[in-house]
Amino acid sequence: MRITQPRTDEPIRLVPTKSGHRYRVVIDTAPRAAPKRRQVSRNFRTLAEARDFVTETRQNVAQGRYTAPNKVTFRTLAEDWLKSRRDIREVTRSGYADALGNPLDFFGDHLAQGLTRADVEDLMEHLQEVGGKRGKPLSQRSQVYALQSVRAVFAYGISVGVLSANPAADVRPRRRTKSDAHPVSVWEPAQLVQFVARVDAHEDEWTRASFRLSACGLRRSEVLGLAWSSVDLDTGAIKVEASRVKVGRGSDTLRDSTKSKASGRTVSVEAMWPGTVAALRALKARQAADRLAMGPEWADSGLVVVDEFGRPIQPDFYSGRWRALRNGSGLPPIRLHELRHSIATTLHRSGVAPADAAGLLGHEVATHMAFYVQSTKSGAEEAAKALGNVLRTAK
Repeated sequence: MRITQPRTDEPIRLVPTKSGHRYRVVIDTAPRAAPKRRQVSRNFRTLAEARDFVTETRQNVAQGRYTAPNKVTFRTLAEDWLKSRRDIREVTRSGYADALGNPLDFFGDHLAQGLTRADVEDLMEHLQEVGGKRGKPLSQRSQVYALQSVRAVFAYGISVGVLSANPAADVRPRRRTKSDAHPVSVWEPAQLVQFVARVDAHEDEWTRASFRLSACGLRRSEVLGLAWSSVDLDTGAIKVEASRVKVGRGSDTLRDSTKSKASGRTVSVEAMWPGTVAALRALKARQAADRLAMGPEWADSGLVVVDEFGRPIQPDFYSGRWRALRNGSGLPPIRLHELRHSIATTLHRSGVAPADAAGLLGHEVATHMAFYVQSTKSGAEEAAKALGNVLRTAK
């Protein structure tokens, strides 16, 4: 059998082996202006494979895209990327870690350099089938977050010289459809009043006080992160200065700064719902009694929303209590976050300036108008009547 010999001008040599032969490539990978010589060597079964490697390597070196072979895994690259993000809140870092959960399960400890666009496409196909709760398809929104995080990990790999290209750069998530949309529902002012009456009838002091704060437009994280040092029981105002959210896949929580700069604000809760200061005073008195009863076992966190042992209320438990209150009120079902939408819509209909309403809820004005002011059937009817009145008097 005739063995093809490489040309003398090629960086390829024919090397005999016990089982036959192989083609060994030794090629310079340092840029021309580099002070030191760098070489990479690889073995191939065929001359064609060796020549392809030489061509590709020389092109990458010439274009400044060459990276030396390494054994860095996707998992290691993702962990290093998360550690490098010193510019973000710990809560945001946890969000990225959650978004990378499914990709890490899928890619495992595969070498980062060995992953291709086809592998990323396979990941996205996989997420359309499983990855969500109880093995259901991952939501389109979560698929987008997962893909964005994977892209960021690969981009980090390029910046630190582990990768020469981003295999996720041109991958797209599936198209958003009507089934992915979650229509927003809001309560009318009378329904908000009915809900607060249901809250006031509850036996737990922390429930009565905290859900009045939710009815003042505070986010769940802001209620759970509120400290007594931020509560002024004389003026009936509270300062929103921190948030407490769930991190990771367990029950751990983290108290951090507010969601954004706009989120930090002062809310006159007594002006919105008279009786809120009384509810907060009752809660503080209950906590003093619990602290006395528990003695050294009392967990003194300084937070407003705690249980009888002084332990901060878990976010999931808070949401469960919300559902119980909502279901027991006889009102149309809405999500906890839609309390904020309800308040925003009420303020808008009342003629409150968007900037003022956004300030109360801790939004940027553009966000407030784009996402929190909802159109409803009754609102549309009132708008139609108002326009009709204007047109009837027009000359």
